[in-house]
Amino acid sequence: MVPESQRLHATFVAALPAYLTALCAERGYQLDRNMVEAIEQATSILDTELAAELDQGFREQRRSPLEIVRAALAVVSHSLSESGIAPVDPSGRRSVGDPFGLAPGSSSDLGAEAHEAHLRWGVAKTAAFVGDVAPRVAEPAVAVMAADRADRDAITSFVGERAMACVAVRNPGAVEAALRGRAIMVAVVDLAHRSARDAIEQFVAGGAVTIAYGDAIDDLLETGLRAKGVRHVVERQRLLADPASFIPLIV
Repeated sequence: MVPESQRLHATFVAALPAYLTALCAERGYQLDRNMVEAIEQATSILDTELAAELDQGFREQRRSPLEIVRAALAVVSHSLSESGIAPVDPSGRRSVGDPFGLAPGSSSDLGAEAHEAHLRWGVAKTAAFVGDVAPRVAEPAVAVMAADRADRDAITSFVGERAMACVAVRNPGAVEAALRGRAIMVAVVDLAHRSARDAIEQFVAGGAVTIAYGDAIDDLLETGLRAKGVRHVVERQRLLADPASFIPLIV
């Protein structure tokens, strides 16, 4: 296992119990013996499965770290269900694989150390692909991460009308896959999306011109995002009304 993978593994495994304990406290779930054992089991599963995935070469890896975290959380969801708690995600999002909305939207939810390790691992993985002797020539593309389907359709339609390839991404794993499989030149990220923060950092690290949009953009938010390398920070209505002013044409 390369050093970046070792650090990613160590920080993710160390962070999961604290993340779940804090989540239980925030939502009022009882931290009884069953829940403590479920958290311990989830941590053990993450330890084993993440190590097995990261022990493989970058090309052989098939699941992202956050996908493995989500899979490990199934035992905690089962414990909550067995306790008679209704499977309702407070955010209003429901999914078959994560009925209680336990999965972190981004590695930053696991803490600064885990997030930094995730980013460094992503950079190392990208570098390993770029450094191939005979790299595959990828088609330039625009990536779109939107919380609202209407937004996604409007942006992808604009991109498609200009004969540019477009890929919709819905989670951090899809971002990683897009950066591996395509030359993502431009990324448009909806700040309302639960994975926006992680996606922005991955796209910026991958060299994409990154555009963040959302509601109630203020100076503090814009300054912070620009400091992270975001090219444009724009109100939702402005972007959708005139996408050509913000999304550059890929020639």
